[in-house]
Parts: sequence; C-alpha cells; structure tokens
Amino acid sequence: MATIPPERSPKPGLNIYGCAAVNPIKLTIAAEELGVPYNYICLNMGAGETKAEWYESINPNGRVPAIVHVKEDGTSVTVFESAACLLYMASEFDKDYKLLYPIGTPEYWTQLSWLSWQVAGYGPMMGEANHYNRYSSESVPYGVWRSTSECRRLNHVLDKRLSASPFVAGDRLTIADIAVFIFAYSAKWCGIDIDQYPHVKAWRDKVAQRPGFQRGLQVPVPYKMYDEAVSNPDPDEQVFYRMIRKNGGRMIKEASDRWQGDVVSVPSDHASD
Repeated sequence: MATIPPERSPKPGLNIYGCAAVNPIKLTIAAEELGVPYNYICLNMGAGETKAEWYESINPNGRVPAIVHVKEDGTSVTVFESAACLLYMASEFDKDYKLLYPIGTPEYWTQLSWLSWQVAGYGPMMGEANHYNRYSSESVPYGVWRSTSECRRLNHVLDKRLSASPFVAGDRLTIADIAVFIFAYSAKWCGIDIDQYPHVKAWRDKVAQRPGFQRGLQVPVPYKMYDEAVSNPDPDEQVFYRMIRKNGGRMIKEASDRWQGDVVSVPSDHASD
C-alpha cells in the first residue's frame, strides 16, 4: 500500500477528503449542522491527486469525497461515496437525531429512499446536464436534450414532494435535504430554471440561510456555482466561469480519453434510427 504523504495523513477525529466540488460540500454542511469538528484535506484534482495510489487506498474510485474517522482508541474507519459518508456521519455523531430519523422507523426509510433518489438520479442527471450544457468540448444536441429534459422531470418530482412536505424526507431537516440541496442550489449552472419549480426554490432558499449551510459552503473555498453568482454579468466575474468551463472540459476529456474503445454491437443496433 502506498504511503499517505504526511500533509495528507488523517488526524485524530473526522477527516474529510475533498476539493471545490459539489459532493464534498454535502459533508462539510453535515459536519457544520452537527457541530462536529473536522480536518479538511483539500486535494488537487488538476495535479491528478485523486488518482494517486495513496488516495485510491482511501477511495478506490478515485473521486471525492471520502472520510477517515480516527477514533479515540486509535482505530479508524474509512468511507467513500457521499451518501455512505453522510450515513456514517449521522450514525456516528448524531446521537440526538438532528439530521437522522431513528433507524427502523417509517421516517428513516423515507429518508433513505430520498437519499437514494438523489445519488441514483437527481445528482447524476444534474451532473450530466451540467456537462453537456457547460463543459462539453463539442456540441451534442441529443445529450443536451436528453439530460436537461430528465432534470426537468426530476425537479418536477421534487417540487411535487415539497408541495406536500416542508423538507425532503418529512417534517424536519435530514441528510436527504443536504444531499439534494447543492444541486438545486446550482440549478442554473446545470441549465435548469429553478423558478419553474416554486416549492423547490422556496425550500432551497430556506435551508440555504441556515448557519450550518452557510459555513459548509465556505469550505474549502466559498462556493461560486450558485444561481445568482453564475448569472452575474460583470465581465470580470465571468472570467472565472470561462476558466472553469475551459479547464473542466479539458480535464473531463483527458480522463475519458483514457477509456476509449469501440461500442460492443448487438443485432438490434440502429433500430431507432
């Protein structure tokens, strides 16, 4: 196993490995809401640090976030993928059920259903729309149409839910809200007009004002992909977003080029042409 560099080694307590990206923010918000001290290790994606052998010993998928919890007895627990990290943090640190319904209750399973909905559908599709609308190195009309249309459907589902419930999983804030929030907060960057979903917008704006959310959005740097910021017409401000799109598109293409290959054919190919 590769040795973790000293400056990247986990310290006693909760360690969050992340960078300035949407999924790690879920964990900083959760930690702030719970009042849990944490050590944030900011990885350099541009330098390929998430693909370093030492980091893949923490997260085999080479993505962020991941956590390492070094306990008082010297043992440690490593968890990767944002939903698993949220569940671990809530089960380990949320003894008063601030962000978690008690395990086994009907409300717990509702919460888990919406958390799964986020990681299986809402997050990935908002990410796909974000890619085709903002980062793709070439125009892909079908990709834009398909991903953005599915995002509209998913936001309709969420809007309907929030028309009948004050929070995503029920009558109070849970990790399901935290998981969903950052994508709704970044809707315009993904190509979605949140004003078309008034219940989602009202919920998003409500939770965004919570002190824990505000603090979590500042780590490792202030989050700048929210609707008002990306819409700022100031040319000096837009320099940042053009840089993000250029560099992000290049990094995505370089990462994908490594896995190029032919599509495996089947007899029914082109039946929908």
